Amino acid sequence: MNHIIPKVDSEQLFTKVRKLLLDMLETGAFANTEKLPSEENLAKSLGVSRSVLRDVLAIFEAEGYITRKRGIGTLVNRHIINAVTRLDIEKEFMELINDAGYTPKIAFVNVEKQRAASDIAQGLAIDEGQEIIAVERLVLADNMPAILCTDHIASSLVLVREYSNDELFKPIFYFLEKYCNEEVVHNLTKVEPVLAKSRISSLFNIEEGVPLFYMSEVGYNIYNRPVLLSKEYHNPKILSYSILRKKF
Repeated sequence: MNHIIPKVDSEQLFTKVRKLLLDMLETGAFANTEKLPSEENLAKSLGVSRSVLRDVLAIFEAEGYITRKRGIGTLVNRHIINAVTRLDIEKEFMELINDAGYTPKIAFVNVEKQRAASDIAQGLAIDEGQEIIAVERLVLADNMPAILCTDHIASSLVLVREYSNDELFKPIFYFLEKYCNEEVVHNLTKVEPVLAKSRISSLFNIEEGVPLFYMSEVGYNIYNRPVLLSKEYHNPKILSYSILRKKF
Protein backbone atom coordinates (compact mmCIF):
# COMPACT_ATOMS: atom_id res chain seq x y z
CA MET A 1 0.00 0.00 0.00
CA ASN A 2 1.43 3.35 -1.03
CA HIS A 3 1.20 6.23 1.39
CA ILE A 4 1.24 9.80 0.16
CA ILE A 5 3.74 11.93 2.03
CA PRO A 6 2.49 15.53 2.13
CA LYS A 7 4.94 18.28 1.36
CA VAL A 8 5.65 20.94 3.94
CA ASP A 9 4.40 24.34 2.82
CA SER A 10 7.51 26.46 3.38
CA GLU A 11 5.60 29.71 2.83
CA GLN A 12 3.09 28.75 5.50
CA LEU A 13 5.92 27.81 7.87
CA PHE A 14 7.61 31.15 7.23
CA THR A 15 4.34 32.99 8.00
CA LYS A 16 3.81 31.03 11.22
CA VAL A 17 7.38 31.65 12.43
CA ARG A 18 7.13 35.34 11.55
CA LYS A 19 3.89 35.79 13.49
CA LEU A 20 5.14 33.77 16.46
CA LEU A 21 8.41 35.65 16.72
CA LEU A 22 6.74 39.03 16.34
CA ASP A 23 4.28 38.13 19.10
CA MET A 24 7.23 37.13 21.28
CA LEU A 25 8.89 40.49 20.61
CA GLU A 26 5.73 42.45 21.35
CA THR A 27 4.23 40.71 24.37
CA GLY A 28 5.93 37.34 24.81
CA ALA A 29 9.29 35.94 25.87
CA PHE A 30 11.31 38.73 24.24
CA ALA A 31 9.06 41.66 25.22
CA ASN A 32 11.65 43.07 27.61
CA THR A 33 14.87 41.95 26.00
CA GLU A 34 17.32 44.10 24.07
CA LYS A 35 19.07 41.26 22.25
CA LEU A 36 17.87 37.99 20.73
CA PRO A 37 19.63 34.64 21.26
CA SER A 38 21.98 33.39 18.56
CA GLU A 39 20.39 32.12 15.34
CA GLU A 40 21.39 28.56 16.22
CA ASN A 41 19.82 28.64 19.68
CA LEU A 42 16.73 30.54 18.54
CA ALA A 43 16.11 28.16 15.63
CA LYS A 44 16.48 25.19 17.98
CA SER A 45 14.04 26.72 20.49
CA LEU A 46 11.47 27.40 17.75
CA GLY A 47 11.97 23.98 16.19
CA VAL A 48 12.74 25.31 12.71
CA SER A 49 15.75 25.34 10.41
CA ARG A 50 18.23 28.20 10.53
CA SER A 51 17.42 29.03 6.90
CA VAL A 52 13.73 29.65 7.72
CA LEU A 53 14.66 31.72 10.77
CA ARG A 54 17.25 33.66 8.77
CA ASP A 55 14.58 34.58 6.20
CA VAL A 56 12.27 35.84 8.96
CA LEU A 57 15.06 37.87 10.57
CA ALA A 58 15.93 39.40 7.20
CA ILE A 59 12.33 40.66 6.88
CA PHE A 60 12.38 41.94 10.47
CA GLU A 61 15.59 43.84 9.76
CA ALA A 62 14.10 45.38 6.61
CA GLU A 63 11.03 46.43 8.64
CA GLY A 64 13.25 47.94 11.32
CA TYR A 65 12.28 45.63 14.20
CA ILE A 66 15.84 44.41 14.66
CA THR A 67 19.40 45.37 13.77
CA ARG A 68 22.01 42.69 13.13
CA LYS A 69 25.67 43.54 13.74
CA ARG A 70 28.56 41.18 13.21
CA GLY A 71 30.31 40.56 16.52
CA ILE A 72 27.38 42.00 18.49
CA GLY A 73 24.36 39.90 17.50
CA THR A 74 20.69 40.71 16.87
CA LEU A 75 19.53 43.85 18.67
CA VAL A 76 15.85 44.56 19.27
CA ASN A 77 14.63 48.04 18.26
CA ARG A 78 11.96 48.44 20.91
CA HIS A 79 10.86 51.91 19.79
CA ILE A 80 10.11 50.57 16.30
CA ILE A 81 8.14 47.60 17.64
CA ASN A 82 6.08 49.96 19.79
CA ALA A 83 5.08 52.08 16.76
CA VAL A 84 1.76 50.33 16.21
CA THR A 85 0.51 52.16 13.08
CA ARG A 86 3.24 52.15 10.46
CA LEU A 87 2.50 53.67 7.07
CA ASP A 88 5.44 51.90 5.45
CA ILE A 89 4.12 48.40 6.30
CA GLU A 90 1.15 47.11 4.31
CA LYS A 91 -1.69 45.85 6.51
CA GLU A 92 -5.37 45.13 5.99
CA PHE A 93 -7.65 47.81 7.43
CA MET A 94 -9.12 45.50 10.07
CA GLU A 95 -5.67 44.53 11.33
CA LEU A 96 -4.49 48.14 11.23
CA ILE A 97 -7.40 49.35 13.36
CA ASN A 98 -7.06 46.42 15.73
CA ASP A 99 -3.34 47.20 16.19
CA ALA A 100 -4.28 50.79 17.05
CA GLY A 101 -6.34 49.49 19.99
CA TYR A 102 -9.82 49.72 18.46
CA THR A 103 -12.44 47.15 17.52
CA PRO A 104 -12.79 47.18 13.71
CA LYS A 105 -16.07 46.83 11.85
CA ILE A 106 -17.29 47.34 8.28
CA ALA A 107 -20.14 49.86 8.21
CA PHE A 108 -21.06 49.31 4.55
CA VAL A 109 -19.76 48.12 1.20
CA ASN A 110 -21.05 49.56 -2.08
CA VAL A 111 -20.24 47.80 -5.37
CA GLU A 112 -20.85 49.64 -8.63
CA LYS A 113 -19.81 49.34 -12.28
CA GLN A 114 -18.68 52.69 -13.66
CA ARG A 115 -16.92 54.29 -16.62
CA ALA A 116 -13.34 55.22 -15.83
CA ALA A 117 -12.73 58.93 -15.31
CA SER A 118 -9.44 60.30 -16.63
CA ASP A 119 -7.52 59.97 -13.36
CA ILE A 120 -8.70 56.40 -12.81
CA ALA A 121 -7.92 55.46 -16.41
CA GLN A 122 -4.44 56.94 -16.12
CA GLY A 123 -3.75 55.11 -12.86
CA LEU A 124 -4.93 51.76 -14.24
CA ALA A 125 -3.36 52.32 -17.69
CA ILE A 126 -6.69 51.83 -19.47
CA ASP A 127 -8.77 53.95 -21.82
CA GLU A 128 -10.92 56.70 -20.39
CA GLY A 129 -14.54 55.54 -20.30
CA GLN A 130 -13.60 51.86 -20.06
CA GLU A 131 -15.76 49.87 -17.64
CA ILE A 132 -14.41 49.47 -14.12
CA ILE A 133 -15.63 47.96 -10.86
CA ALA A 134 -15.64 50.39 -7.93
CA VAL A 135 -15.88 49.02 -4.40
CA GLU A 136 -16.45 51.59 -1.66
CA ARG A 137 -16.25 50.61 2.01
CA LEU A 138 -16.41 52.50 5.28
CA VAL A 139 -14.40 51.00 8.13
CA LEU A 140 -15.22 51.81 11.74
CA ALA A 141 -13.02 51.87 14.82
CA ASP A 142 -15.09 51.34 17.98
CA ASN A 143 -18.09 52.35 15.83
CA MET A 144 -16.39 55.62 14.84
CA PRO A 145 -15.78 56.25 11.10
CA ALA A 146 -12.05 55.73 10.53
CA ILE A 147 -11.32 54.86 6.88
CA LEU A 148 -13.29 55.40 3.68
CA CYS A 149 -11.75 53.47 0.79
CA THR A 150 -12.79 53.06 -2.83
CA ASP A 151 -11.00 50.34 -4.80
CA HIS A 152 -11.05 50.40 -8.61
CA ILE A 153 -10.23 47.52 -10.96
CA ALA A 154 -10.77 47.21 -14.70
CA SER A 155 -13.70 44.93 -15.57
CA SER A 156 -11.52 43.45 -18.32
CA LEU A 157 -9.34 41.83 -15.64
CA VAL A 158 -12.17 39.61 -14.41
CA LEU A 159 -11.75 36.11 -15.86
CA VAL A 160 -14.74 34.51 -14.10
CA ARG A 161 -17.91 36.32 -15.08
CA GLU A 162 -20.20 34.47 -12.69
CA TYR A 163 -19.59 35.85 -9.21
CA SER A 164 -21.64 37.37 -6.42
CA ASN A 165 -21.08 40.93 -5.26
CA ASP A 166 -20.64 39.40 -1.81
CA GLU A 167 -17.20 38.29 -3.02
CA LEU A 168 -16.26 41.96 -3.27
CA PHE A 169 -17.18 42.53 0.38
CA LYS A 170 -13.96 40.74 1.29
CA PRO A 171 -10.54 42.45 0.92
CA ILE A 172 -10.06 43.37 -2.74
CA PHE A 173 -6.84 41.32 -2.91
CA TYR A 174 -8.91 38.17 -2.41
CA PHE A 175 -11.11 39.03 -5.40
CA LEU A 176 -8.12 39.89 -7.59
CA GLU A 177 -6.44 36.57 -6.86
CA LYS A 178 -9.56 34.38 -7.14
CA TYR A 179 -11.38 35.97 -10.07
CA CYS A 180 -8.66 37.84 -11.96
CA ASN A 181 -5.63 35.62 -11.34
CA GLU A 182 -3.75 38.75 -10.31
CA GLU A 183 -1.63 39.47 -7.26
CA VAL A 184 -0.49 42.89 -6.05
CA VAL A 185 3.22 42.61 -5.31
CA HIS A 186 3.92 46.26 -4.58
CA ASN A 187 2.15 49.62 -4.31
CA LEU A 188 3.05 53.17 -5.20
CA THR A 189 1.25 55.57 -2.89
CA LYS A 190 0.72 59.30 -3.07
CA VAL A 191 0.03 60.84 0.33
CA GLU A 192 -1.43 64.29 0.92
CA PRO A 193 -3.74 66.22 3.27
CA VAL A 194 -7.19 67.17 2.00
CA LEU A 195 -10.12 69.09 3.42
CA ALA A 196 -13.33 67.17 4.04
CA LYS A 197 -16.07 67.96 1.56
CA SER A 198 -19.81 67.52 2.13
CA ARG A 199 -20.22 63.76 1.58
CA ILE A 200 -16.98 62.82 3.35
CA SER A 201 -17.74 65.11 6.29
CA SER A 202 -21.20 63.56 6.59
CA LEU A 203 -19.83 60.00 6.57
CA PHE A 204 -17.10 60.86 9.08
CA ASN A 205 -19.43 62.94 11.29
CA ILE A 206 -17.13 65.95 11.08
CA GLU A 207 -17.49 69.52 9.83
CA GLU A 208 -16.65 70.44 6.26
CA GLY A 209 -13.10 71.72 5.86
CA VAL A 210 -11.61 69.49 8.56
CA PRO A 211 -8.21 68.12 7.40
CA LEU A 212 -8.11 64.44 6.47
CA PHE A 213 -5.29 62.09 5.53
CA TYR A 214 -5.66 61.06 1.87
CA MET A 215 -3.86 58.30 -0.04
CA SER A 216 -4.07 57.47 -3.73
CA GLU A 217 -2.47 54.07 -4.23
CA VAL A 218 -1.74 52.04 -7.36
CA GLY A 219 -1.10 48.31 -6.95
CA TYR A 220 1.13 46.55 -9.49
CA ASN A 221 1.44 42.89 -10.40
CA ILE A 222 4.73 41.02 -10.88
CA TYR A 223 4.97 42.32 -14.47
CA ASN A 224 4.73 45.93 -13.22
CA ARG A 225 1.25 46.38 -14.69
CA PRO A 226 -1.28 48.35 -12.60
CA VAL A 227 -4.19 46.17 -11.51
CA LEU A 228 -5.69 48.18 -8.65
CA LEU A 229 -6.23 51.83 -7.82
CA SER A 230 -7.41 52.76 -4.34
CA LYS A 231 -8.50 56.11 -2.96
CA GLU A 232 -8.48 56.27 0.82
CA TYR A 233 -9.54 58.86 3.39
CA HIS A 234 -8.26 58.32 6.94
CA ASN A 235 -9.59 60.10 10.01
CA PRO A 236 -6.49 61.57 11.75
CA LYS A 237 -8.41 61.90 15.02
CA ILE A 238 -8.48 58.11 15.20
CA LEU A 239 -5.41 56.96 13.26
CA SER A 240 -1.99 58.57 13.33
CA TYR A 241 0.90 57.08 11.40
CA SER A 242 4.65 56.65 11.69
CA ILE A 243 7.08 56.03 8.83
CA LEU A 244 10.41 54.27 9.21
CA ARG A 245 13.11 55.90 7.07
CA LYS A 246 16.37 54.01 6.81
CA LYS A 247 19.79 54.97 5.48
CA PHE A 248 21.35 52.54 3.03
